[in-house]
Amino acid sequence: MSAKYDFVIVGGGVAGLVVASRLSENPDLQVLVLEAGADQTADPRVNIPILGSSLVNTDSDWQFRTVPQTGLGGREIAVAQGRALGGSGAINGLSFTVTTRANIAAWEKLGNPGWDWQSFSAAQKKVYSIASDDGQSGPLKLSLPDNADSFWPKVWQDTIRELGFPDVCDPLSGQGVGSSITPDTVDSATKTRSYAVSAYLQAAKSRENLTVVTQAVVEKVVFRSDGGDIVAEGVQYTKDGERKTATAQREVILTAGTLNSPRLLELSGVGNGELLRQHGIDVVLDNPHVGENLQNHVMLSAAFEALPEHDTMDGVVRQDPAAVGAAMEAYGKGTGPFGRSGTSATAQLPLLGDEDLGQLLDQVKAKAPKSTATTGYTDVVESFVRSVLTSPTEPSGYYLTFPGWAMFSPGGSMAPPPPGDEKYFTFGLVLAHPLSRGSSHISSASLDSSALAVDPGYLTHPLDVEVMARHVQLLEKIAGSNPLRSQLKPGGKRFPESKVTDLEAAKEFVRQNVTGAHHFTSTCSMMPRELGGVVDEKLRVHGIRNLRVADASIIPITVRANPQATVYAIAERAADLIRTDI
Repeated sequence: MSAKYDFVIVGGGVAGLVVASRLSENPDLQVLVLEAGADQTADPRVNIPILGSSLVNTDSDWQFRTVPQTGLGGREIAVAQGRALGGSGAINGLSFTVTTRANIAAWEKLGNPGWDWQSFSAAQKKVYSIASDDGQSGPLKLSLPDNADSFWPKVWQDTIRELGFPDVCDPLSGQGVGSSITPDTVDSATKTRSYAVSAYLQAAKSRENLTVVTQAVVEKVVFRSDGGDIVAEGVQYTKDGERKTATAQREVILTAGTLNSPRLLELSGVGNGELLRQHGIDVVLDNPHVGENLQNHVMLSAAFEALPEHDTMDGVVRQDPAAVGAAMEAYGKGTGPFGRSGTSATAQLPLLGDEDLGQLLDQVKAKAPKSTATTGYTDVVESFVRSVLTSPTEPSGYYLTFPGWAMFSPGGSMAPPPPGDEKYFTFGLVLAHPLSRGSSHISSASLDSSALAVDPGYLTHPLDVEVMARHVQLLEKIAGSNPLRSQLKPGGKRFPESKVTDLEAAKEFVRQNVTGAHHFTSTCSMMPRELGGVVDEKLRVHGIRNLRVADASIIPITVRANPQATVYAIAERAADLIRTDI
């Protein structure tokens, strides 16, 4: 027998819990959330901010991998995606970065009326509160780290300023380039991770009209026919080895994330008909755009040996007992490195110099591989990227810093620190708006992680290599500029071992060393179907009644940095759109 609800939400991550919390504010609506992972609300690895990454490659992570990436010499890259109540918000790096006004304007140009900066910003501001702004009263707690005014952040900001870039006064404003202190999703009162569980679900879970079921794996959406229309009427899922169904009397809402939402559509018969038939799945609706347009940031790291007298996180990174013990003692007193991300000193930077990067785009785009994207979509994306590259006030690179060793391995995991007791200062460099596109599709009708072909197409568009290489050159310039330069050991160890200043050498360094961030978006893109869309501007799946998608997969053009803040805003906007239709 099927249990009946008004709304069935698939995925209890960032988006799902926000939508569930908002919809269940109406006591007349019965809301069900189904989450594949466990409830780890009491797990210190979730709650202690610095420990979230320790859950990567555990049962709290879907543990996907990419297919071999031709742009990276055939490397396969690990893909971390949260599989726990709270989703990736339970295991991520805590950064809360609001995207740009220009980015949202490009979404609207794709045929998404109502997705202008004013509407998006209003949804974004509903999400958070921060001690420095009494006007913000959202449930998600943001804080600046307790060492924001300490040595390394000051050195970083002074160095960026010396290069002619400004300070970003408000990193939450959606505009501006330069250095900034990026807020962490950390509750400053308790020094614990603030995420969708603590911020949204905690206050809502006592409501009798909200049901949250964990370790419930949804297998497919169930459809019926109504006068020729396809209507979503519920989902089929397994819990404790038992197959069950849940009926949605109003809507099914997919918030399973960029990789799992299109997978569920395909397993349910919605997607490329040829692919579905290949795996023995009955075609409910043939839409070849499902799972296409996958976007992710490429990133790389570089580490420089610091002067030995400076404080860094290297002792903790090496798990030195004395350093870890001191950090734990400090955390017990509400201070120290365990209560922050460690990567808050950041910069959003355009490229320096007078090179015509718009002309560069024109020169190299003919070399890009044939794309499945429509001409209309490609024109808007190229116009947006051109505007970014040619504007001194739009960032094309996102820089993070960490006072200690924090290098990535070629396979995408964190690289262990080298032997010795040296101290390091590490850069992370993210390409803000890549043009490379990929896909994520089922490779069988199974729900195993290995049955998903994740192909981000890293560096398949030649402009990405060109722009990233120029940012590597800028990174070297930053490291060689004071006051940062004077805090690094002369002749000390560095990774890369040799200075990368030649453009061709920088391109090769990029190809050999970039990996993928965990910022996947766009597989159920929000735009008209004829442009390549899966959902419309109200997040309704094209061609199907009573089915929406409301997570990072609907982002049509990826954001400038980590998408966490944007996903919260999408979820708040989704809740408003759904309530308007009731």
